[in-house]
Amino acid sequence: MRNGSFSGHIPDPHLITLHAERGKTPVHRIDPAVKAAMLVWLVLLVTLAQSTWLLLGAWAATIIVYRAAGLPLRELARWSTVPAIFVLSLVVLLVWGEPGRPILALGSLVLTDGGVLLALALIARALATVTFTLTLLMTTRYAHLARFASMVLPNPIDQVCLLSYRFLFTTTGLVGDLLTAVHSRGGGLARGIMTRSRLFASIFGLSFIRAYDRAERVGQAMSARGYRGRLAPLEPLPRPGPVETFAVGIAFVGLILAAITGQPGFGGGAP
Repeated sequence: MRNGSFSGHIPDPHLITLHAERGKTPVHRIDPAVKAAMLVWLVLLVTLAQSTWLLLGAWAATIIVYRAAGLPLRELARWSTVPAIFVLSLVVLLVWGEPGRPILALGSLVLTDGGVLLALALIARALATVTFTLTLLMTTRYAHLARFASMVLPNPIDQVCLLSYRFLFTTTGLVGDLLTAVHSRGGGLARGIMTRSRLFASIFGLSFIRAYDRAERVGQAMSARGYRGRLAPLEPLPRPGPVETFAVGIAFVGLILAAITGQPGFGGGAP
């Protein structure tokens, strides 16, 4: 299988699809709607929770679920780099002057233990969501994702999303081939952009034009095979069982009650 990602720090759609289609773990067998509901629950949890330790625990739990699905931790570490750097670029402006015990002083800027906990909380919020989103995508077959998208999203937004996913392979494959050719000739992306930015801009522009041309040919082939603006999912979406539905309902009710009553971790305890 060719690596379709042009950077090790960007999720590879080929690898994601491979794990989703061939995985046989218990996490893969969980109903797709249940996993989507748990993603919504997790987003609510990291939004409402105020305890840093609770957020770190939620992040650790998503990593455990990710690993239980037989997914590679090395790839998760690489793919988490970009969101972590993005959060850190914002955190570096927010951690100074937070209430707490001083740890580091740089002139008028003071870093406290409260600032460190704030940084950890923001990173845990982001990476917990990223980890479980990757778990959902890498344990749910494309046929189920397509069916779920057609049920949740209105037409033609669902068609745009599904076709964009399909053409993502074409675009990333072409850019990956371009970078492979650059590296095989002794070049480098960063060094090349700094020294010959105009040439690289032309190359990348031509790559996307070629990707668009290939996408156009795929669209014509789909029209020739009967596509009329609607992808009809051939495989029905499994229905969640009563036990799974009850468990998800209890999880949402418990989270809402904990937030309303101010339980520890939701405003009623230590940070």
